[in-house]
Amino acid sequence: MNETAFSVLSNQRITEWFGQDTFYNIISVMVWFMLGIGIIGIIGNILTIIVYIKLGFSETIHMSYLALAVSDHCIIITTMWCSICYFPLIKMFLNRFQIATDVGLFANFTGVWPHFAFSKTTALITAWISLERCLCVVFPIKVKLLITRSVTKLVLLIIFVIGCGPVVFAYIGRKSEWRFDPLRNQTKFYIFGDGVKDLNLLNRFAFVLYGVVYPVFSWVSVIVCTSFLIIKLRRSATWRKQNINDSPIHRDQVHERRIFTRTSRVTKTVVIVAIIFIVCSFPISLNLFYSTFEREYSLNGNLRYLILLNASFILLLSEINSSVNIIVFSVMGTRFRSTLLEILCRK
Repeated sequence: MNETAFSVLSNQRITEWFGQDTFYNIISVMVWFMLGIGIIGIIGNILTIIVYIKLGFSETIHMSYLALAVSDHCIIITTMWCSICYFPLIKMFLNRFQIATDVGLFANFTGVWPHFAFSKTTALITAWISLERCLCVVFPIKVKLLITRSVTKLVLLIIFVIGCGPVVFAYIGRKSEWRFDPLRNQTKFYIFGDGVKDLNLLNRFAFVLYGVVYPVFSWVSVIVCTSFLIIKLRRSATWRKQNINDSPIHRDQVHERRIFTRTSRVTKTVVIVAIIFIVCSFPISLNLFYSTFEREYSLNGNLRYLILLNASFILLLSEINSSVNIIVFSVMGTRFRSTLLEILCRK
């Protein structure tokens, strides 16, 4: 049996296992998880944005955390919309306005593609935060001259442009038209997508960016920077144990220890955020990478319901990743925690 025949046989077996009934049985349960986590995530990211605005931007990493919260907020909104698309109310809406399209394709057009754009933006921001923290560790004095507030604003603006901009290319060339249905005596608006083999150059460019370039760049950057930071944290902890003694310390030493403790806490926060990103984004990158090269693994292929099912789990993981940062910031940051408690107590 050659490789092509084996691939076709495997796809047929997978199609039998993950059919329409299996998909809708699982998605009906996952929808409620997405909505519940989404509500918590929206509240958390709004509070995160308010806290960092109140803390100010004397530290550039606060600007990066704020941008991360904004991108995460958009991820949660698009995820919740994708889950809402499978409610019967949406089917009634499509029928009411005579829009003839599959619910999964409608969710793909209106929610999944924007979700990919914001998820890659979050990945690039996470890579930037990791790189910024590495530079702070390597060049603790010069970094304030290199990474100023103006530079941080410019970098974050560029990240949002290159992260969200290519999603426009995914819509170019997609077909939609009005068709008359003689059986029902109605004219309906049809929305449909093309197969991978029919994609134009701009569509392919967007898929390559979101499926290969951005994931690989983000993954490599975050993994390298996080590994470096973990090594530095371990060395710093070892050095502190070796140099701690019971003799009295001077005021300058107290001040240095406070700065060291604060720097270590910020570094640990970045490491935790990066690790959560790596764990939750690996299935996203793997799914996009595989769909770029496997034609049947698409909305119009034989593995249609498998990709929809995997996409649902991926959206759930992405939503979790975008919802837990407020917990990390609260546990690791004393200023963040005190400001958050102050806001909550006032309300």
